[in-house]
Amino acid sequence: MVSAAGELDMRGGHPVVDFVNTVAWRGDSARQIDYLVDYPDLVAWCRLAKVLTAAEARQLTTVGAATQRILDDGKRLREALHAAWTDGNDLDEVIATMYRGAMRERRLRIADDRIMWTEDELTSRTPVYRIVVSAVELLTRTPRSRVKRCDDAACGWLFLDSSHRQNRRWCSAADCGNRERARRHYQRNRR
Repeated sequence: MVSAAGELDMRGGHPVVDFVNTVAWRGDSARQIDYLVDYPDLVAWCRLAKVLTAAEARQLTTVGAATQRILDDGKRLREALHAAWTDGNDLDEVIATMYRGAMRERRLRIADDRIMWTEDELTSRTPVYRIVVSAVELLTRTPRSRVKRCDDAACGWLFLDSSHRQNRRWCSAADCGNRERARRHYQRNRR
């Protein structure tokens, strides 16, 4: 069976933002969907987002030990990241704790005249660890104001605004933007 998480529309502008968007319709609890139901969904999404290669994803689909706990950790990370961009000024300690765990699994190595962080081995934690490392890079290099919430209150997806004037309003002008324009048109013509 194909995972819906492995077929999501990637419109966040960055894999970490798209990871947060694995919950659809955050602003409408009746329609809210969590696409990460089980560990294979997490692996499928990571393959789609190029967090994992196809070979790595195949290898991880055979892993069975403690994957529910890892999925739960991934969901906690996802919610902490959502809060980092949408709520107040405090960062959840979840991000820092997971980042430290991920960095303990990495080593500095020289490869092709470059010094880089590498992983010792592929483990069931690799997907979440790669996401948190990428998240910390994004959080520390990109102003928070560049990650915005879609203006469609029911949608709730986030996106990295890379527009020249920083005035993008929708996760997708074709979907949420068009729905809002149609709603306004209907309201104007109804009067």
